[in-house]
Amino acid sequence: MRSGPFSRLWKAGFVSSTGDWVAMLATLSLADALAGGGGMVLALTSRIVPGLFFAAIGGIIADRLNRKYVMVIAELGRACLVFSLAFAESIQYLVLVNLALEALTLVFQPAKEATVPTLVSRAELVQANSLSLSAAYGTFPLGAAIFTGLASLGGQFTFGGAFPGTQEGLAFVVDAASYLISAALIMTIPMVHRPKRVPGSRRWNPMAVLRDLKVGVAFVASHRRVRSVVLAMTSALAGGGIIVVLGKPFATNVLESGAAGFPALLTAFGLGAGTGIILVTIFGPRFKYKDVLFGFALVLTGVSLAAAAFVKTIIGAIGWVALMGIGAGAAYVLGFAHLHEQASDEIRGRTFAALFSMLRIGLLTSMMLALPLAGFFNGLLPGILASGTRDVLLLGGATMLTSGLLTLWSVRRSLVALSHAPRPEMDDGVEAFRKYRKTVTGLGETAEIERVDEGAGK
Repeated sequence: MRSGPFSRLWKAGFVSSTGDWVAMLATLSLADALAGGGGMVLALTSRIVPGLFFAAIGGIIADRLNRKYVMVIAELGRACLVFSLAFAESIQYLVLVNLALEALTLVFQPAKEATVPTLVSRAELVQANSLSLSAAYGTFPLGAAIFTGLASLGGQFTFGGAFPGTQEGLAFVVDAASYLISAALIMTIPMVHRPKRVPGSRRWNPMAVLRDLKVGVAFVASHRRVRSVVLAMTSALAGGGIIVVLGKPFATNVLESGAAGFPALLTAFGLGAGTGIILVTIFGPRFKYKDVLFGFALVLTGVSLAAAAFVKTIIGAIGWVALMGIGAGAAYVLGFAHLHEQASDEIRGRTFAALFSMLRIGLLTSMMLALPLAGFFNGLLPGILASGTRDVLLLGGATMLTSGLLTLWSVRRSLVALSHAPRPEMDDGVEAFRKYRKTVTGLGETAEIERVDEGAGK
């Protein structure tokens, strides 16, 4: 964290993520001003849809080119695009720029994730992923504070009328500056990845791109320990995406907690996720089978969400959602660390591109189906489950629980090996406790006397 190439990559991610949250809030605010609630939906959708089509290409680029230059060019491109949003005057232009921004993000993310294992040792992967996660999502409060602080400054920075003088316009300029700072930091990182050149091949061709895509898909689909984690993270995010859509109506309408209920649930989830990340950071490196621990974390997440569907008070919901956050934070870090370990450097970019694509598919699917499913189940079941919102939350918890159990089943050999593994620290502790118990109770002396008496009798 103090020095070294990973420190620079983390600092670049911290600055870039802070700017991302500032721009996200500015985008939603501008979309609302341009087209109301429908514009906000379009803005959010335009950040998800490219992942369904472009993620695989981003993985190929990350594996074929020098990843440092890929990240730098992506950051420079995002800086130019987000700067242009300061002058956006239509929802159509906002959506188009969002699509292009997300396409560059899908190039940047696989290159960044594929670079991490080349900058740290294998034993440091869990801590590295924990720090990366904190930079990606822990910067939201900072980004929100910056966006709020820009409200009173937007009208003062017009640069002679060149800028619109709005809070959103200044926020986009700040985000563009964050991308430029990130690119400058990444440029100082040593070039640790050099793509392999195929003899006799000096340029790309469509067949080579298709071949790379096929190799990446085949690796993820055929590698048992990679496939199970990718599918489990996808279904888990699909289950968790239900909270995004139904969390507010669940807190406000079902639990009748008022306006403070939903923010309380979000706070509980955030604190729980932070706790899970800290626990994994401390104890995760000591655990050899990360996919086993990942499966247990998913089970905890699913059970917690399913239990939250049955609570009747906001206090109970806060407790279960906090426990869900612990499992979710731990699972996220462990899943990424496991994929870093399992994928070789030559194919790591395509592996994470497949993961990001599947995550977006799961998230978009759950967000699209949550409200219709809640309406369908409403009044269909008796008792407390007469609420469609509770039914869908229970369904999301069951989805994550099933994912966790299937993951544990897929690594059952590791579970067997773990049960038979030597545990010298545990054995030493047990032996010390036995000696202490014999000393206190006198059982050791009694047994010794009985053995001497038996010898004398003989």
